[in-house]
Formats: sequence, C-alpha cells, structure tokens
Amino acid sequence: MKLSDLIKYIRLVGLNPHIISSLSGVPVNDVYYSILSLFHEHQITVFPIINSEKLGLWKAVIWCEKSTIPYEKAKQIAGPLANIFRGDIEDNSFMLVFYTSYEVFDEMKQTYEKVFNKLNMNCSINLSVQNFRFINDENCYDFENKEWVCNRKQVYISIPSKKLLKLDKYDVNLLADIQVNPAIPYWRNYHYKHIKEVLYGFMYTLGKTNYILDVKSKRIVNDPSLLTIAQLDNGYYIIEYHADKESLERVISSVNKIKDVEIIISIKDLAFAHGFSIPYEVFKDNKWKIPKIKIE
Repeated sequence: MKLSDLIKYIRLVGLNPHIISSLSGVPVNDVYYSILSLFHEHQITVFPIINSEKLGLWKAVIWCEKSTIPYEKAKQIAGPLANIFRGDIEDNSFMLVFYTSYEVFDEMKQTYEKVFNKLNMNCSINLSVQNFRFINDENCYDFENKEWVCNRKQVYISIPSKKLLKLDKYDVNLLADIQVNPAIPYWRNYHYKHIKEVLYGFMYTLGKTNYILDVKSKRIVNDPSLLTIAQLDNGYYIIEYHADKESLERVISSVNKIKDVEIIISIKDLAFAHGFSIPYEVFKDNKWKIPKIKIE
C-alpha cells in the first residue's frame, strides 16, 4: 500500500488497520505493516481533531516569560482543565492552554493575575476566539528523501459556540479514549454516533519532529511544519510548529524578522511538552462544571 494513500485514510479515520482495510480494500495485514513502516521509518504522530468549542469548552492561553516556578508546578495550575503545556528549553518561559467557558473566564483570569503578580511573574492570560488546525497534503511528502517538497494544507477552523452538542459521560469518555489512542475501534461504540459531529478527522506529522516551536505574534510564518494557530482576544496569534532541526532553524530565521514577537522552544519530552485529554473529570450530571481555581 502506498504510504501517501495510507495517510489519506489515516486523516479520515485514524490508525485502526481494520477500518482502513475495509475502506481501501487492502488486506488488513498489508495495512498493518504499512502503518508500522510509517511509525518506524517516518516517525508519524497522529492527533484527533476535536471541536471542543462545540462541546462548550472554550480555550484560553497563559503565556509566562522567565517563570519563577518549576515546570512541573506550572503544568498543574489549571488542574484538570489543562489542555497543552509547553516549556522553553532555555529560559524558563512557558505556555499553558486550558479549558474554560465564557461565563467563568474573567474570574479565572483575575485569579491568575493576582497569583502571578504576587510571584513577580510576567504573564498574560487571553481567551482564544478562533482556532485553526492544519493538515499537510500527504502528496507533498517525499518518502524517499524524508522531506516536505511542497506546502499545501487543509485547514479546520473552530470558534466558540453557544449552540452546544448534548453529551453524556460515555460520549465524553469515548472522546478522551480517542485522544489517548487514535487506533481504537471507536466506530463500533454505540456513542460514536453522538460525537461524530465534533470529530473532524485526524492530524499528523512526519519526520523527526523533535522540536515544538510556539510563536506569539501578529504575523504568521507559513511552513510545512505549521500545525495549529490560536487567535487571541488581543489580536495576537499563538502559532505552533512541530519541526525537525532544519525546519526549526528555517522558521526561527523568518520569525526573527518580525517585530514584537515572543517564542518558546520545547522538545518532545514530557518535562517540556505535555498534552492532556478533555477534562472528563469535571463533566458531571451531563454538563461541564468548571471548578474555581485554587492555587496554594
């Protein structure tokens, strides 16, 4: 099976070889070994595209420069609401994306600002008003030379919504399971029909993308390593790239030409880069119960 054809199916349904075999007509063993090839020879990583805003979960971003608290503690300041953590490998700056709602965001922001002021930390807290997720065209990847040769992308856009999908705890648990393992046979689960409206497909990266670069700026540098963009309520963007060393240097060279820009460079190590599932712990009585922030 051609690897580019396989990725086309992975983008649609994830990593399960049985459903890919069913859709493609390729024997399941051939699909399985092709998936192994993507992992071992091309270092594929796969992430589900979930429109959490349609579930009632908005996102906000904490960006702190030269933090006075260790990263392990910084990861915990949003409790179960944490979505993504990125810590710089050199200067103790970090970014924490967390889940919130329109009703409680202002109160959460004030609480965080008081804490950061007491700690003499230079931090900003902003609501994400629009999110972009990018999927590279699999035909742009040269599997022989292991490099991107063109930069065509499909984009998924999500915005906070007041019209929400009605869920129960089994729906939420299934979404969390897909985030943890994109290879599970989720389509066999009765609750898949409830969540398929917010599961848009799957993103992926290829190659030795050992670096994660986050850029806070009003301008965007396009590159095959570009993965996500969050537009903030103050007009800035948080742009994330998953890059190998060559593409990291290329993007940084372009970013350094932009005025008023901040960057965080992480490596794919849990000490510096951590992703969390949707906060199923706070989904009770079929609704999200966002807890008050308490930081000791």
